[in-house]
Amino acid sequence: MNKQAYVITILLIGLAFVFGTLFGGAYRTRQFDQVTEFLKKSELATESYLLEQELLEGLDVNCGLATSRLTTLSTDLYELGKLLGGPTAREDLGDTQYRFLKRKFHLMQLQTYVLHLKLRKNCNMDAHVVLFYFAQGDNASTEQGKILDSLVPYNALNVFAIEYNYSSELRFIEEYYNITTTPSIVLDYEKKFDGLADARTLEPYLS
Repeated sequence: MNKQAYVITILLIGLAFVFGTLFGGAYRTRQFDQVTEFLKKSELATESYLLEQELLEGLDVNCGLATSRLTTLSTDLYELGKLLGGPTAREDLGDTQYRFLKRKFHLMQLQTYVLHLKLRKNCNMDAHVVLFYFAQGDNASTEQGKILDSLVPYNALNVFAIEYNYSSELRFIEEYYNITTTPSIVLDYEKKFDGLADARTLEPYLS
């Protein structure tokens, strides 16, 4: 089994386990229901994408369709990220619900991160993928986020931002990549940068 296939297997096993444990108990409010409905729709789109890929396995994969579907999933995550990142999100949802939904959001990001890896393998997709670990209130993390934002318009770059050590359910991926500091970046599933990486350091890997 090659390295990319091994990464896919490990990540999918971890995600399947964590998704199963997260839906245990969550309180119901109007805001919570609104966001969970958004999450359910995004999950259905993800499941549809996975089923499509499973059905096409062994056949000629329609890479254009697959890329389009994955772009839609990434856009949905972006919208959900904005919703959870609103200034009153924690107050509106309540702390328990907010933390649950944020963990769920991070897990959906990781699931989409895995789907990008599968598409790179099956369709030779050349878009770059960044897994960005940050910490709240960390100036270096804030600066790293700005650097990545500045690179996105000029590069085929997909960024998945995960809060470091946010919950035990997310720790398996941190352990896999040995993430121990913030900011940290994993570029294209293999190259890791510990600490702040400026644009000049990253650009050669994006050409």
